[in-house]
Amino acid sequence: MTMAKEKHAGLTRRTFVKGVAATPALAAAASGQEPAAPAKKAITHIITFIHPPVTYSYRQLLRPAPEIWQRLYDVLAKRGPDTATAVVIFQSSKGDKPLVETAQKHFGDRCFVDPNDGSEATLATLARDQNRAFSGRGNHGEWNVYEIWSSNNARRWAEGFKQDLAQRGYGYTPETLTMDTFGSWSGCHHKYSSFFPTYLGMTQPAYIHGETEYCTLKGMPMDVAEFVGEHVLERGVVLTVFRRTDGCLMAQFWDGLRPVWDRVHMATVRIAPGSVELFNFSPNALIKPAGEARKLSDGFIADVGDGCRPEYTTVIGRRPKDADFETLYAALKQAVIEPVPGPAQVSYMVEV
Repeated sequence: MTMAKEKHAGLTRRTFVKGVAATPALAAAASGQEPAAPAKKAITHIITFIHPPVTYSYRQLLRPAPEIWQRLYDVLAKRGPDTATAVVIFQSSKGDKPLVETAQKHFGDRCFVDPNDGSEATLATLARDQNRAFSGRGNHGEWNVYEIWSSNNARRWAEGFKQDLAQRGYGYTPETLTMDTFGSWSGCHHKYSSFFPTYLGMTQPAYIHGETEYCTLKGMPMDVAEFVGEHVLERGVVLTVFRRTDGCLMAQFWDGLRPVWDRVHMATVRIAPGSVELFNFSPNALIKPAGEARKLSDGFIADVGDGCRPEYTTVIGRRPKDADFETLYAALKQAVIEPVPGPAQVSYMVEV
């Protein structure tokens, strides 16, 4: 993935005197005004690492993946010279000292490790987030505690990052900011790839790296031979498409820009229902799967995952022929994304 570098034009000072006389600070002092704040250095792209070091997920849970670690170090070395790119590392409980040191070496003060803000202002924001969730999604189980907790983490981290960025003299424009994320293909990678950019105000989802050289995809839930592509659909939903080792297509839908107060999503795909199989999973062993996924007479509904809701769907093509692969691929890119409807209105039992 290539990132465009932003070029900054500097002032040409013919003499020291002219340069000093032209500074906003001295001009403001001469007129008795407060000096203008210095211009912030623009950050246009963020590389985000979620709970490194990368380990194998699913059937090989937590087995180290050193071959991927080295490739990620190479990514840092390659992108470090781009002064408009920052790196953010959200460590797991054990941390990742080699990755942090490598990032600091190549990015300097553009490296941010575990930003977090627990101020009263941010706590008030968390309360507003939850109130919006209760008011907009309902208060009878339309969300779960794990989802609220995950959102709260991401909100604190986003507010902490904003503060750290400003303190170091950097700024960003939410509408043009881009991000790519690295991590194990698991719940944490996906939920924070959605919540973190959402709470930074971004208007386009992060690129969630699913390439086999950067991510542990073996057994997720079936062995992957190739990462085929990633496509942004309606409502910030990201479609990720893989080719299994047997040649069949495998795909998942993930939320990319959904705040906790918005309803979760489902994807409706129109295709011969017998051409696919649907496998539904919970992203957390403590959460019971419950979703909307099912076959229709002319297609199917898949649950859009977010790394913390009760269910996400893996779509498997039943035939490895290229024509069948392309037909399903095209249909998936035309999926209709809609909010999952809320529960029926509460009915009260009345004794008669």
